[in-house]
Amino acid sequence: MNISQIGNTTAASQANSASGSNSANMQKTEFLELLVMQLRHQDPMDPMKQEEYAAQLAQFSSLEQLTNLNSKFDQMYQSNMSMNQSITNALSTNLIGKNVRAIGNQLTYSENGTNNMSFRLMDDAQNVQVKIKNAEGNVLRVESIGAMTAGRQTWTWDGKFDGKGTASDGANYIYEVSATHGDDQPVDVRTYIDGKISGVEFGGQGVMNFLVGDVKVATSEVERIYTTGEAEE
Repeated sequence: MNISQIGNTTAASQANSASGSNSANMQKTEFLELLVMQLRHQDPMDPMKQEEYAAQLAQFSSLEQLTNLNSKFDQMYQSNMSMNQSITNALSTNLIGKNVRAIGNQLTYSENGTNNMSFRLMDDAQNVQVKIKNAEGNVLRVESIGAMTAGRQTWTWDGKFDGKGTASDGANYIYEVSATHGDDQPVDVRTYIDGKISGVEFGGQGVMNFLVGDVKVATSEVERIYTTGEAEE
């Protein structure tokens, strides 16, 4: 008789039998329970051979060692994660005050600042249009800029809306840039957020965002961090 032959005697063994698992996948307590049950219910006329018993004890020993090893690996992983997070948190604060360029299309309007909207044209364009929206998605301004060459471009917003009204200091706005060739074929455009890192925000599971004004910038969207002057192309 072996362990698999009495697997249907307990709920635990039923579950393992149904899933096709062997005793190496069982918990240590389940393994011992099955081993004891096997000894208790073995045929007195045909008891378990010494070699079989030794093999199953060796199997249990291997299982215990693997369980302990997995536990140590888990502890090491958690320790490394905590250490890496601490190092990241400490280093990231040194980036406050640095300039950053990241993929995005948000702008925090400043009455005393230069409100540049940065974008890159992947090809020459005959017609470039900038559309400014508020946080609710309402269109506030549509500006036709005209022709522009391929590469990085900027457009400075004067804060005015179409019709009446002007931008509020410190308010966040969304801008969209579209471009076409002379034959009205669209040109690919990528918009950017350019500004100074004013803070760092830490979230769960190691997530970190930079703050550019009140705009959150995911670190995965950052293309360049620089100290002074224009970011290189």
